[in-house]
Amino acid sequence: MAEERQAGKSPEFTPEDEIDELFARANANPTRVGCPARGVLIELAHKRRPISDPAYEHLAKCSACYREFRAFQQAATTHPMSFRKAAWVAAAAAVMIIVAGTAWFLSPSRGERGTLPQPSVQESQVAERRMEVDLRKYSVTRNEQQKPETGPVSLARARSSLTILLPVGSEPGRYEIQVLDSGLRSQASASGEAAIRDYVTTLQTTIDLQALSPGAYQLALRRHGEDWRLFPAEVK
Repeated sequence: MAEERQAGKSPEFTPEDEIDELFARANANPTRVGCPARGVLIELAHKRRPISDPAYEHLAKCSACYREFRAFQQAATTHPMSFRKAAWVAAAAAVMIIVAGTAWFLSPSRGERGTLPQPSVQESQVAERRMEVDLRKYSVTRNEQQKPETGPVSLARARSSLTILLPVGSEPGRYEIQVLDSGLRSQASASGEAAIRDYVTTLQTTIDLQALSPGAYQLALRRHGEDWRLFPAEVK
């Protein structure tokens, strides 16, 4: 494993947010125990492996692999376009704007005297969905691998008012929430106060997941000043 990593140099990794900073430093593994091969990390970075691959879980427990993984991701997304290509893209965008504007102006649905049509009540108001997320089936132990039979929690692809029942042993207080994609990048965030209700530590918050695509994610949760905990989640 060590020879393979020395043979190919990984690109440089630059933390982009708080999640990057956390996973890049929190789980030291200097001897690289249990680390996947360099090629596996490259496949993870390019999303060539399913979200169920256990190597993704290893990234949350090994800062060294996480840094390599994110470096490969950043290297794949930071190649700048040439000036000619950038100019062509800008010109194409301008043409599309002109065509779209002409189509709107000629459309009879634009209203009288060229005024914009008034939005309906359904369009102008965003409904908030109420949901309960029960995390009590998950262990409070941070470093213990979750049982295979523990399925993901369900999250709605909507703006939701969440009532989160925290794992047994969770303390009340201020909590932060992140919804992470397969690359462990934050796609949505929220915060809220947790209090004990009917002997259960309960967190109330609002989070907007309307822009997310349906699929598998990770729900990251932490009490202010403590470490993050990850729970498998599915946005429907």
